[in-house]
Amino acid sequence: MVDGREYDPKAIAGVAYGLDHPDEGTLKNTEFNGGVQLRSAYQPAGFDVVLRTTEGESVLQNLLESFMAEYGDAKLEKFGGSHPVVATLRSLEQHIAQSGPLSARPNVKVKYSAGQGNWAAAPWIALLDGRITSSTQSGVYPVLLFREDMSGIYVTVAQGTQELKKSGKDHMLKELAATATRVRALATNELTDRSFAFDDSIYLGEGTLARDYAASTIVHKFYERGSVPEDAEILRDLDAVLELSDSNIKDLRPPTVDPIDVSSLQDIFTAFRLAVDSSGLRVPTGHGDPVVALLAALVTKPFVILAGMSGSGKTQLALRLGEWFGSGPGGRRFLPVAVRPDWTGPEALFGYEDALRPPLDGRAAWFVPDTLRFLLGAAEDPDMPHLLLLDEMNLAHVERYFSDFLSGLESRDAILPNLTLGPDGEWRLRDLDDRLIALPRNVFVIGTVNVDETTYQFSPKVLDRATTFEIRTETEDLADDVVRPSAILPGEVPHLRGLVELVLDDTWQRHNKSGPPIATALRDLHGRLTDTDDEFGHRVFYESLRYAAALEQLGLNGRDRALDHIVLRKILPKIHGSRRRAEPVLKVLAAFAVAPDGSREFSSVDPATAALPLSAAKLRRMLRSAEINQFVSFTD
Repeated sequence: MVDGREYDPKAIAGVAYGLDHPDEGTLKNTEFNGGVQLRSAYQPAGFDVVLRTTEGESVLQNLLESFMAEYGDAKLEKFGGSHPVVATLRSLEQHIAQSGPLSARPNVKVKYSAGQGNWAAAPWIALLDGRITSSTQSGVYPVLLFREDMSGIYVTVAQGTQELKKSGKDHMLKELAATATRVRALATNELTDRSFAFDDSIYLGEGTLARDYAASTIVHKFYERGSVPEDAEILRDLDAVLELSDSNIKDLRPPTVDPIDVSSLQDIFTAFRLAVDSSGLRVPTGHGDPVVALLAALVTKPFVILAGMSGSGKTQLALRLGEWFGSGPGGRRFLPVAVRPDWTGPEALFGYEDALRPPLDGRAAWFVPDTLRFLLGAAEDPDMPHLLLLDEMNLAHVERYFSDFLSGLESRDAILPNLTLGPDGEWRLRDLDDRLIALPRNVFVIGTVNVDETTYQFSPKVLDRATTFEIRTETEDLADDVVRPSAILPGEVPHLRGLVELVLDDTWQRHNKSGPPIATALRDLHGRLTDTDDEFGHRVFYESLRYAAALEQLGLNGRDRALDHIVLRKILPKIHGSRRRAEPVLKVLAAFAVAPDGSREFSSVDPATAALPLSAAKLRRMLRSAEINQFVSFTD
């Protein structure tokens, strides 16, 4: 605006560029982004940049008034995503998303909520700038908050409360107040000019969430029901709260969190090892300690396969870990499931819509197996670890019932039905728009494998995504005073939470001192395996470095000790087939196990003198099996 007249800021910027770069000339409006991004150039030069609106329009005004008029009666009816009042809220979302303030800000997405499973006491419409936060659970963002009694609506800049609430109500209120004070100091003149209040004195209602929302408020402006302004006024207010984000991106981002201290893994291991020992379970120590290897594998990636002959005790360690995880609001954090031979699809894990039960509000009832109930419970208790034990995993074709789970584990895409238990005792979708959620990353999966003529072979794609252990019973383990292991007490909360934090952090392995030499050795091994077309991919390389970092923190120091576990549990399990196919690659690996820096030619393998003794012992057995049976696999 100059002397009361409007000018196109993008056109002026295009001409200015031409003046500065006469060889290139004026920029066309299609050659650069404009809109809100130009404010940083115009305002320091003394120009006033305003949102162009059309006076007299009332689409948003009418939708807001309609929603507040209808919502009270809607709450007396059963909740449903297809209810007309939800359609009104969805229409509000769409019109706001297509409006001028949002069109000029492609980073900002609109999200609304009228509840999940039940009507929300205080519905909302949030404007989430992806440069600051993509979730309403944390961060600072503009949000329209409706009063519980629908007497009005606030246009606010507020904060997510769910993440802060995990540390207690007092901590949440303290952090909300500190952030509000910091952000109010950054407020633009436009917020003041448009009569926004700089405090948290809003009143949404007496509900817990309403009070939390009020405490999270940084700035606000109230529209009383029956007096909601026309669209031009609403859009200028939205533009004003969004400009606060535009001007202060760096200051509004959540504070940088210090990286997870992987040394806490040693404390977790010590506590769990003491618990295991107290149960009477005999576990070897030293380089082949399965407790060390199992915990390191689980924080590397929470999917482990335990293979061995029936009765070898492979399930006992998993049982102790499940007991150590304790119980939460939804019951035990441990679920043992016996895999059945008739599992032919993902329904065994994820359930299915049950057409024999009556639908409700357009939402079908679901058959929910124990596994799905357990996974949904883990999603409600995200800070604590949960263990799913799939016993005799290969009694059915693993790829048929487990492929969706593996895909979700790897991609972290939403694959889990987003269900809630209704007042009628039936499981139904929480939200017709958000039908799926991601697998909870606090879930650990251990599968046990028996090897006999009644079981199926694992495919390489399954083994590639797991850390595989072979559990063997040594002669010296058959002691006269052996007892049946007893249950153990739950672990301390800090140790259990620490385990989840390590799983959620994808970067802690970068500080591993032996990382570079291990990476060099793995690249050399990759080159050797290329000759037989048995090389590994990025996934195995990344997870091997992460596994090595965990092992180092648990006392298994040195390149060769880490390489021994990596070759044994990440490389060898995928080798199977006829002698003609498998023997060449087994000899390549045997030469590497004997001396990673030595000759590539195979002569013999002796675990007593090999640099990688655990791998060498397994390779010797596999080579013998190939020679005798003309076929070999890791689980033979």
